[in-house]
Amino acid sequence: MNKFLKSVADVLEVGSVTLDTPFRETEGWCSLKAFGLLVMLENDWGAPTGIDRFMELKTVRDLCREAFIAFAAGVLKVPRESLSGETACGSIPEWDSVNHLRLVMEAEPKFGVSYPLETIPGLKTVDDFISAFLV
Repeated sequence: MNKFLKSVADVLEVGSVTLDTPFRETEGWCSLKAFGLLVMLENDWGAPTGIDRFMELKTVRDLCREAFIAFAAGVLKVPRESLSGETACGSIPEWDSVNHLRLVMEAEPKFGVSYPLETIPGLKTVDDFISAFLV
């Protein structure tokens, strides 16, 4: 099971969410749930997110991007600010083929996802990793 989607659904107190769920439109949305998502991002996913940045986020995919970028920055040992959804393998020196495989291998247990072997060459950007989440 995708651990990230489950943790978002738990905070929102809904049965499930998808990457494309507009989280502010879920039933019972309130400031307490917004605070819960901010705490979840920081404590569970190592992705502290300021209020101004949080206000720009619209979907669960956006939340996931925040968490995945923090995760990838840790694996690649680069500043979080140096990565975005469009950052691609080879676009920074630290993201070489070895670290690409490390991202795959470490993302699977961390996020509770599976990247089938045949999909790994197609994972070019941070957003590709997120879009390929299989539960």
